Amino acid sequence: RIEEGGRQIVVMTRWAERDLCGRLLAAQPGMWRVLRLPALDEGTGEMLCPSLLSRARYEELSRLTGTAVMRANYQQEPVERRGLLYDHFSTYARLPERFERIISYTDTADTGRDFLCCVAAGVWRGQLYLLDVCYTDQPMEVTEGLVAALLHRCRVDEAAIESNNGGRGFARNVRELLYDRHGDRAVRVLALPQRANKEARMLVQAGFVEKNVLMPEDWGARWGAFYRAMNGFLRAGRNAHDDAPVAVTGLAEFFLRGGRTEFRSGAGRRA
Repeated sequence: RIEEGGRQIVVMTRWAERDLCGRLLAAQPGMWRVLRLPALDEGTGEMLCPSLLSRARYEELSRLTGTAVMRANYQQEPVERRGLLYDHFSTYARLPERFERIISYTDTADTGRDFLCCVAAGVWRGQLYLLDVCYTDQPMEVTEGLVAALLHRCRVDEAAIESNNGGRGFARNVRELLYDRHGDRAVRVLALPQRANKEARMLVQAGFVEKNVLMPEDWGARWGAFYRAMNGFLRAGRNAHDDAPVAVTGLAEFFLRGGRTEFRSGAGRRA
């Protein structure tokens, strides 16, 4: 019943890609202005209106509420709960006083459209505490240095790098950069071939990842792109990128089998 030249305003929580807003945007591209006001600015870590919802309360709700509901209600992201690979993620507020060891896993970018994903985690009592993430689509000549810096910064003991599709050369260059730029020979760099089906590996390890790979409470603010890649990944269907869940799956596998040495840089663990 809208009059000619009238304006329509739709105010709603985005629950799904094909909700009313999603259908309107798909059917009438360029005709709608989207005003999206997420409760938390994941780039700056600032709250939209702290007097209405503080950061502390937001973090508390994040721990108590399912990821899909949280993202829809507070971040205005239409995340399909049905079909997601991960239902939830465990988090930590503080790190243990020490770790048994620190490990890392890197999924290198296969093509120009892929992302490199490197994750480092501290091991303590059967759980992995995620310490740092490198998730980027920058070229290999840049990511080699980024990965080397992350391994040194996190004081990684063992770093597994997939040797498929040029990964062996990538691992060798990271090994050299660790020493040339950081004087670090303590990281054991492992080039590991990966021939198993990625989808099957992710499905098998999904339960372990949910319960035993612990994310920092503010991981959405720290690593926004990685956070979205993990929380929006579909169990079956079309995914733009699989690099983040593949790397976390590889980290879980590497931990569960206790590591495997193919070549190493330096004398091993730090004192």
